[in-house]
Amino acid sequence: MMVGFVLPVRAQRGDVVLCEGFYTPWLNEGWDVGGDEWVVWYISNTANAGCKAHEMQMYPDYNFNGTALLSSPFVELDEYDYIMVQFNQSLETYDMGREGVIGIGISQDQENWESIWSDTITQSILQSQYLLTFDMEPWNNKSNYFCFYYTGDGSCVKNWYLDNIIIFADKKDKYGRIGYDDESGFVAAWSKITSLFSGKEKNMFTRQKRSRNKFSKIVNGNRL
Repeated sequence: MMVGFVLPVRAQRGDVVLCEGFYTPWLNEGWDVGGDEWVVWYISNTANAGCKAHEMQMYPDYNFNGTALLSSPFVELDEYDYIMVQFNQSLETYDMGREGVIGIGISQDQENWESIWSDTITQSILQSQYLLTFDMEPWNNKSNYFCFYYTGDGSCVKNWYLDNIIIFADKKDKYGRIGYDDESGFVAAWSKITSLFSGKEKNMFTRQKRSRNKFSKIVNGNRL
């Protein structure tokens, strides 16, 4: 679903197929929250992810244990070969040495989710902008719902803020490459994290090598 506003984004390849800035106090059509009980999702009049208010905030009860997710409208991607998912986030943890997992999943029915990216959380995440690139070759179906999910318990995460979620989509060139420097077969070359505090970028996505292996499934708070 396209919305009638423009977000400040870097110049990326391809077409914008999803764009959400959470500018109103309610979710736009097609967006939904779900997962296990004891988690509150709401649109907060804050800017902790580094964008303008409003933003999506997840607040788990301290006794929560399971999976919570924010799901997107259905995204039509049949004519494309790869996507770039851009979003801003920050995350506040308790200083207790606990671990949780955040990630992005895809689904055909918003019930059976498969993880396409995940990150183990051991400490707070300062305001950052992520740009994750995914080759859609291993996917059984290109068009999907997408979700941002947290798996763990409430003694790990205090608050998780998400904003400016944008998906760009494009085709590969006639040689089957995403870009001219895509010689190694890694989609990861186009992925990066930018800290909005330091301005430094990290490229830590070598695990996104092209593969036909099944993705991890999100089931009852556990990654299988």
